[in-house]
Amino acid sequence: MTDHELPESAPVRMPYANEPDETTAPEPRRFYRLRAPHVDKASVPVTVRVTPDADLYVAVGSGRRRMYLTPSEAWALWRCLSEAVASTGEPPDWIRVHITPTHR
Repeated sequence: MTDHELPESAPVRMPYANEPDETTAPEPRRFYRLRAPHVDKASVPVTVRVTPDADLYVAVGSGRRRMYLTPSEAWALWRCLSEAVASTGEPPDWIRVHITPTHR
């Protein structure tokens, strides 16, 4: 084992996003957006704003329906919502996209 390798017994956590680099300035807020198709009208925007050291902000439908969530509340919502939506059937093709965060 070299100086740069972890022992096999070391716990490893797989990150969901890149960890911030502590030597750089604080990361600006990020927006994650996806448009949900609507049968009778134009598509409906869904946005989640992540601001360092603040609650998450969720907006559905151009901000008409919005909510602030702590990270713990967001995780609980993610878990409940993912189980509930999965019970409705297979995911549609339009949802199988990678969402790249933007800064605005």
